[in-house]
Amino acid sequence: MNLKDSIIKTIKYFDLFDFPLTAEEILEYLYEYDKPVHIKEIKGTLKEMVEAETIEEIKEHYILKGRRNILETRKTRKFIAEKYWNRVKLYGIYMRDVPFVKMVGICNNLAYDNSSEQSDIDLFIVIKPGRMWIARFILTLVLHFYGVRRYKDKIAGRFCLSFFVTTNELNMGKLQIKPEDPYLAYWTKLLCPIYGEETYEEFKTENEVWLKEQYGLNFSERTKKHMYVNNKSKGKKFFEFLLKGKMGDYFEKLLKNTFKKRTLRKMKHLGPEASVIVSDDMLKFHNNDRRKEYLERWMK
Repeated sequence: MNLKDSIIKTIKYFDLFDFPLTAEEILEYLYEYDKPVHIKEIKGTLKEMVEAETIEEIKEHYILKGRRNILETRKTRKFIAEKYWNRVKLYGIYMRDVPFVKMVGICNNLAYDNSSEQSDIDLFIVIKPGRMWIARFILTLVLHFYGVRRYKDKIAGRFCLSFFVTTNELNMGKLQIKPEDPYLAYWTKLLCPIYGEETYEEFKTENEVWLKEQYGLNFSERTKKHMYVNNKSKGKKFFEFLLKGKMGDYFEKLLKNTFKKRTLRKMKHLGPEASVIVSDDMLKFHNNDRRKEYLERWMK
């Protein structure tokens, strides 16, 4: 793929989410371009594309023709995202103290400051193997207690607990749809950890090869700008010690049997657009997986 085609694909992808890009962002998010490229070359190519009226430039942002309104949308959503990040900072303190939680990550819209007033806050939680159901149960109780868990029609600004994995399932490449999955690729690249730097580095190692080889994408240190200090509280250490043996095995089995049956019953009523995985190492609850829809719109 030549540079112009890669640039236009990148701009078109983020246009799906009303998100105009700067030259520096285009360089970072450049899709399926496997040659070394400098920011000067990006800017020079963008200038040619503007002159050819392929795209437009407004206040150092590059957009498709006729899409000027999304620049204001980005500004508005940046302000909303700042409010949501403050909420993450406040309640992330409690999330990181949940026993057996190895990493807490923010994904989807908020990860790149593109939240709307109706957006929730999507979480990606990594848990110690063998304690998936205990950690999920406690985390759900904590967020429900503070009234910030997404629940039924209570969505805006609340935390969505729909994606859990253990450290055995950090490779997101296994979840790709065919023929390609730009949504998952950018989701993986843009994931922002707020706790668990060591586990995040493992996550990067598991995903950097397929991201680079299939999509030309690399991880950036900027995703760690909201990271907490990676220290365990005394309370977390105590409960992990208390629940590490037979007692923990008992409660893990009890919670798994209880909630797995409930989940499997709900799955029977979901449509074909759902993406639900229930295993010992992954709990993925997406009632409406829109990746195919985004791919079709992008390819058009």
